[in-house]
Amino acid sequence: MPQSKTSPTVRLFRIYAGLVFSFAWVPVMYTAFTIDRGFDSAQYMRLWSVYYLAMVTAELPWGWLADRLGPRPLLICGPLLMAFGFAMLGHSESFDVCLLAMGITGTAHAMISGADSAFLYEIVLSENRKHAALHEEAVAHRWKLFGVSAADLAGGFAAFFFGTAVAFDLSVALMIAATFVALKLPSVRKTPQKRNRPRWTSILRQLLRPPVIWVVGWYTTVFVFLRVGFQLYQPTLLAEGIHDLRWHGATLSLLNLVAGISAIYVASLHRRLRERGTSYLVVLLIALSFVGLSGGQLFLLAPLLCLQQISFGIMQPLGRTSLNHRVGSAERASLLSAQSVVARFSFGLILMLLSESDWNYQPDQSLTPSYLVLAAIAAGAGILWWALHPWMMKTDPMSHDP
Repeated sequence: MPQSKTSPTVRLFRIYAGLVFSFAWVPVMYTAFTIDRGFDSAQYMRLWSVYYLAMVTAELPWGWLADRLGPRPLLICGPLLMAFGFAMLGHSESFDVCLLAMGITGTAHAMISGADSAFLYEIVLSENRKHAALHEEAVAHRWKLFGVSAADLAGGFAAFFFGTAVAFDLSVALMIAATFVALKLPSVRKTPQKRNRPRWTSILRQLLRPPVIWVVGWYTTVFVFLRVGFQLYQPTLLAEGIHDLRWHGATLSLLNLVAGISAIYVASLHRRLRERGTSYLVVLLIALSFVGLSGGQLFLLAPLLCLQQISFGIMQPLGRTSLNHRVGSAERASLLSAQSVVARFSFGLILMLLSESDWNYQPDQSLTPSYLVLAAIAAGAGILWWALHPWMMKTDPMSHDP
């Protein structure tokens, strides 16, 4: 279906999306924490556990507030608070201070997780363009990934020439820029029938509907696998003898560029495979990438990581739009936040458990067992969600295969 003309508000939101997720320090985070500051791998995973714990603790309250007051205030305050957290992370040698900074960063990130998609979907609805919701979510995701790609490249080069702290400083500047863009966004004005105060009982009731359980469960599965793979990026590069931070930044930049390009085709892929087929393809690509990575062949590293990024390019537009289509406006941001909470809590819990185990995570050891286990679990999960889709969707008249 041809897409109608894009409004100035949607264009401005795309710029915001391109800035607010551009964490230029991410390509060098493993080096910054474990090599520059001497934190061991258990401490490194604990930092990320605190980050995700802070996110899952704050996301539902922030989502409720976005439904109550509108998402715009959170879109403004989120990047501003992240800038403060990034500044702390970039210039502190203390593990405890870094833990606090990761908590602040996670809390700030939670402000925009859910509020951004709710804002965009309500704008699309107000323009009578519901048919374009997946397209607009995919385009915003593409802008996000292209922004991340540019920030990754800049962060890697900045860290190589000036030190990892400069990558954090660059991220601070990008968050401040995102704040100024958010100030230009309009408030979302809901129609009278949509102005009901969000109720926790209603949020819980909607979360327990089988179609919503399926969407949240599938999204969580994909999120966890992609994030576990993401945490292995730098150890994998180091295991292959690639220590130049410019290559670390360039690798993540390329991967996010691939994800951004794949997001261009989400809507057309969905028209061909529908929700069930597209969701299965996402998990299948992840499983195949883990199988290939278990071989430890350097020449296959880039294409196999690109397979994961193709899945990442599809996951968020599909997962968010599928949920948006199945919930009402009154609790939209809260339910999008709940989807993120379940995914991030699951990953944070797994990281916490791994930090206390003997999981093989060191770049000087073979990562083959880790990748093979991930591949087997991913393959089983993909088959499970594919099989459950028809049964869980037919229980609700709103939940055909859109």
